[in-house]
Amino acid sequence: MRLGDSSSKFAILGTLSLHPASGYDIKQFVESSIGHFWNESYGSIYPILKKLAHAGLIQPEKGSRGGRERVVYAITPKGEKELREWLVLPPRAEPARSEILLKLFFAQRTPVSTSMAQVQEKKLAEERNLAAYTRIREGLEQEHARHPELPYWLITLSYGRHRSQAIVEWCNETLAALAKLQKISKQKGGPK
Repeated sequence: MRLGDSSSKFAILGTLSLHPASGYDIKQFVESSIGHFWNESYGSIYPILKKLAHAGLIQPEKGSRGGRERVVYAITPKGEKELREWLVLPPRAEPARSEILLKLFFAQRTPVSTSMAQVQEKKLAEERNLAAYTRIREGLEQEHARHPELPYWLITLSYGRHRSQAIVEWCNETLAALAKLQKISKQKGGPK
């Protein structure tokens, strides 16, 4: 039974293919692992878990931790089959949405210094990402050195690192172009 084309469903199935987890555990896993390229909110996780359970792709089991009752989900053989079928499909095109590019496209209506500050902040954010990717790689290599999925995890991490590095380079190039525009604007007596 195909559950539509929501990749979120498969992100959750993939997470559960690694180990049984509660909705809370799934959210924590997403934030600590795939969160640099995929995000799921509690508001999306729980309805998806319900649909996956209804379709027989996961099996809920009541348990407890720390004296609190909770539901832990495990992927079923049917869910594994569904996940494998999805994994061999070509990925859908990623939507191209970038607020900073949208703002820069219309930026002539603001002072150049505003755009420069926004690009500088983007650069700092990507530099923080680069530092995080280094820490994550080191942690993965230490904690999961023999894990059979480690090479795949490192491949996705490498994508993030390359993407962030390219954005940092773009920011440097853009800041130089904006500095020239700012100089021209000052010479003409326009907004700085």
